[in-house]
Amino acid sequence: MTLTRRAAVAALFVLTCSALSCGGPKRKPTYPTEGTLLLAGKPVGGVTVFLYSTDANETEPTHPFATTNPDGTFSLTTSAQNDGAPAGEYIVTLLYEPLDSPLARAKGKPPTFDKKYSDPKTSPLRAKIENKPKNTLDPFDVR
Repeated sequence: MTLTRRAAVAALFVLTCSALSCGGPKRKPTYPTEGTLLLAGKPVGGVTVFLYSTDANETEPTHPFATTNPDGTFSLTTSAQNDGAPAGEYIVTLLYEPLDSPLARAKGKPPTFDKKYSDPKTSPLRAKIENKPKNTLDPFDVR
């Protein structure tokens, strides 16, 4: 085999392998999911909500997330804006990230949550996403 032919075969092999690996693993389908976060019964904005799958056998876990609006509502995102989350059961965690400026925050006390809500090992919050066109979670009312 000539050097040119070997180079062509090698290039074809590399291109074939690249094409096969570019697809990557198939993503799980997501289902639009909305919810509301309340602090002592009042809506709270600027809080990031993270979901962690409870499926111990999941090989490539996803972590759907959302940031609450000022009225406490949120729509989950996994791969694309507001696409929802894969079906399954999740542990929910909360992280406060103010949406407004430091000056605006100075007018009022930012919400404070018990530390247990920020760790998937200790958070008591749970969510179930079902294989349906729209999921609406029960409100999370934390103290």
